Amino acid sequence: MKGYLKIFVLYFLFWLVYFTFAKFLFLVYNFHLSEELNFLTWLMIVYHGFVLDLSTSGYIMIIPTLIIAISPYTGNRFLSSFIKIYTITILIIISIIIVSDLELYRNWGFRMDSTPLLYLKTPGEAFASINTFTLIGLVTLIAAVVTGFIFLYIRIITRRMKFPEISGWKVSLTFILLTALLIFPIRGGTGIAPANTGMVYFHTKIFPNHAAVNVVFNLTYSLLQIQDDFPLHFMDDRKADDIFSEINKGSGHTKKIINTSRPNILIIILESFTSKIIGVLGGMKDVTPNFNSLSKEGILFSNFFASGDRSDKGIVSIISGFPSQPTTSIIKFPNKTQRLPYLSRELGNLGYKSAFYYGGEVNFANMNSYLMNGSFKELINKKDFNPADYNSKWGVHDHIVFKRLSEDIQKSKEPFFRVMFTLSSHEPFDIPIKPVFKGNTEDDLFLNSAYYTDRCLGEFIENAKQQSWWKNTLIILVADHGSRLPGNTGQWEEKKFRIPMLWLGGALTKNDTVINCYGSQTDIPHTLLNQLGISHPEFKFSRDILGNNADCFAFYCFNNGFGFMTGQQKIVYDNISQKFIIKNGHNPETLLGKGQAYLQIIEKEFNW
Repeated sequence: MKGYLKIFVLYFLFWLVYFTFAKFLFLVYNFHLSEELNFLTWLMIVYHGFVLDLSTSGYIMIIPTLIIAISPYTGNRFLSSFIKIYTITILIIISIIIVSDLELYRNWGFRMDSTPLLYLKTPGEAFASINTFTLIGLVTLIAAVVTGFIFLYIRIITRRMKFPEISGWKVSLTFILLTALLIFPIRGGTGIAPANTGMVYFHTKIFPNHAAVNVVFNLTYSLLQIQDDFPLHFMDDRKADDIFSEINKGSGHTKKIINTSRPNILIIILESFTSKIIGVLGGMKDVTPNFNSLSKEGILFSNFFASGDRSDKGIVSIISGFPSQPTTSIIKFPNKTQRLPYLSRELGNLGYKSAFYYGGEVNFANMNSYLMNGSFKELINKKDFNPADYNSKWGVHDHIVFKRLSEDIQKSKEPFFRVMFTLSSHEPFDIPIKPVFKGNTEDDLFLNSAYYTDRCLGEFIENAKQQSWWKNTLIILVADHGSRLPGNTGQWEEKKFRIPMLWLGGALTKNDTVINCYGSQTDIPHTLLNQLGISHPEFKFSRDILGNNADCFAFYCFNNGFGFMTGQQKIVYDNISQKFIIKNGHNPETLLGKGQAYLQIIEKEFNW
């Protein structure tokens, strides 16, 4: 019996050692974030994260424990062979998860959950974000981790699998009982609340809390929670409705800034264009010279924010005026997106013909179903271009797509509604021009890609000014989301979500104008449709930021948290720890109540 129990304990310890190693690997890989932590904090990360390591190891132990229970009847050779195969299989699977999470966290700023599944439906596009060198490095690291722990398993476990012959029923009964007792480490103890990610949060800063999370537990937990809704309930529904009604009240009389009731409308969504690279918004001066220059010819919105941190969330916010969600994306559910309002539908009712342009794969992240639900008449994407032009890992470079857009507009009947989504400034930042910013850092690659897209944009606008359709056209330039680059900004920080929005075109009555009211992508439909004199009550989250009574605020979501800000106040709140990450200004609790009410109404509409 002692031999069997010894194997049970050693095997349990083997997995606990593995997950402890994984924590230190995470800290080392993200050393740019962990280097500011003292050694005691590193140890506290391991200590506080132990409960989830114990839970995950408990799940892994269930099958081996049951196999040991029947081993007196199957023989020790079967036991040894089965556990060896089982261990190698589990090691490979979870090592892939753990190592993949290292790179995902560096880019996304949160531990792996079910989110990547949305992108793995189109694996070519998903892996296009990773350059070959990084991919080789990650595969090598996976192989090294698996090999190292297989060696450790053979040295510690396999060599001790020699058991004396004893009465079978005693072993079976003991290990069936041990299997049942695994419920305690799996649940995280004997408390009322079962193990969950929030249990390991211990620090006022978010990174140490993230580092304490067992990513295998986090992914599994997230997958088990996948459903058609997300549960967030902060207050009584009536109270939430009252707060929402107050903060989302009418904007009053709008400032008319266009000279026609039916202009052509072109929205250009700029991939990852963060305000950090826009000189006229206080960012770097030399990255987007064309945007900076064009800002003098139109209306610039200086306090504008992305609703979320992914392209699929940004596109829905821009076209449907529907805010991002903190742990899911409505675009994953075609049955839900078909119920959303759409600019394309509203304008279609007025005789506008809509088209969407993207140089990548339109099936990526469920964009195709979303756009089809929005009654877009044409979806121009990668397959509509000559394969000879597939000179980017994602698809077709921006200058080629801009050229196609220009040619199609020339043949269009007016009024038209067109949306173009750029892609060259997406990882891996593959561009067809010589770099302007010298160096090979990730920041340099991103800045060069943004410079290239800005150049393509400038050339398109310059050509458009020479065309007959320009004088009757409104062009809206806006980013799909911000970026952690340059500077590796934290996933929750305000400056990651601050993005540019600029209105241009011959249909404008104003130029060289700056609007300082706080707003976000969700406000585009209301603001635009008010200019056209169109009633649009279905865009309930959208406000007219040109209205004279506009209540200026911006709301954004990151992974299980949100930011809410006005010109005088700002909060950033983590839903897991239920604590402020940032709070500035007078009475942050009032602002928190507004943000929570807003998020609760989003949930209500999402689940409807």
